[in-house]
Amino acid sequence: MISAASRSISRRIMMKIAGIVCEYNPFHEGHWLQISKLRYEHGVDAVICAMSGHFMQRGEPSVISKERRVKMALAGGADLVVELPALYATRSAYWFALGGVLLLAAAGATHIAFGAETDDLPAFQATAARLAKPDRLYTEALHRFLAAGLPFPEAQAKALNYGQSSSHSFAPALPNDRLALSYLQVIAEKNLPLEPILIPRSGSAYHETKLPESQPPGGSLAAGGPVSGRGPASLSGLPPASATALRRRLQEGIRLYDYRKLSAVQLTTLGVAKHIPEASLPYLANTCLVFPADLAPIQMALLRRADHQSLLTLPDMTEGLENRIVDVACRAGSLEEFYRLLKTKRYPLTRLQRLVTHLLLDYREIHARHLAGGPPYLRVLGANSTGFRLLHQAREASPLPVISRTRQMKELIRQNPHAAAAWELEARSAALYSLISGSESAGGNPEYLFTPISL
Repeated sequence: MISAASRSISRRIMMKIAGIVCEYNPFHEGHWLQISKLRYEHGVDAVICAMSGHFMQRGEPSVISKERRVKMALAGGADLVVELPALYATRSAYWFALGGVLLLAAAGATHIAFGAETDDLPAFQATAARLAKPDRLYTEALHRFLAAGLPFPEAQAKALNYGQSSSHSFAPALPNDRLALSYLQVIAEKNLPLEPILIPRSGSAYHETKLPESQPPGGSLAAGGPVSGRGPASLSGLPPASATALRRRLQEGIRLYDYRKLSAVQLTTLGVAKHIPEASLPYLANTCLVFPADLAPIQMALLRRADHQSLLTLPDMTEGLENRIVDVACRAGSLEEFYRLLKTKRYPLTRLQRLVTHLLLDYREIHARHLAGGPPYLRVLGANSTGFRLLHQAREASPLPVISRTRQMKELIRQNPHAAAAWELEARSAALYSLISGSESAGGNPEYLFTPISL
């Protein structure tokens, strides 16, 4: 007689479940297109998203609340959204990838999907295998380039190229390529049974600051629904916008209308609405918008009161940088000036933004000690009917405790120091974000009031 557990495993094996590590800051047409391609071009049955909470990998706050971003994702085609803890979500590419990939595997994903500028999966996999088991040539070159003062991404790229013929070298320079490589490195290191699906980036470049206003030459992006003879098409007929460009236009709208919220009509006037899936748009409208500048006074105050010893307890604080931070914080008249005075080739802006965010969240080296163990729980943020079926299977088979209620979290953190450290950061992130945003969950400690969203 076949047991219930055996039937559950059989169903899971039969399903093709794609996982995506994401921020959705905010969810836009490019994200919808990725999910649509997974379903209609790759035959995926369900999509699981491991999504950052209130603070992003670049050290910035999310433009809208976590709750709203979950709703946008579910309305845009995701089936299950689980939380990538701030412990991982606010760190460099490797740790961000480690947290996300292990969560997706624990949630029952069979595949991992990611965008990349370089459409060469074999090259990614070959380089990831080398990073998972680094050879002496690479290791020595990496140490030499780091000692010369290069930032880690550049030092790693040069080390990967060192001693290699141009036909075999692959050293990603763009953010999405570095993340793609990190996902595959984690899969190789942990020997995870996740099959990669690389979806080449289309539309605007990662850092593009302007919204596309016309079709590319040849008009290759036809407007339409998710299914056509060729598969998914652009909803608007325009190339997908970058999240950077959308956030910039939203900030312009806030200055124009002199209000913290934008209506659907205003989003249309600003040209934002046509780059957001129609079903997701209501969750971007009429909600408090948050930008890095909103945190600047608080962060400058923390920087000016910080001393050398307290700064040294932050993760990734190399000795000597704390002295420069104390000096520059006293001279800079704004956070923007602080970054401009402190930024160097060795200390790029993104790294400095993460350090300042860690200071805000009181993210210390004592928290970072838990990173290598992987996420300590699988926290549910939202699901549809398919997602809840996936959750039922995950509760039976996942190596991680599945958390959907505050009571479960309270029990877990009493028993597990790793979970307690991760939850401490998460609760603090939510409390600070709600205070800044004036969101619907501004009172008390919103993480203890959160329940999974169902659409």
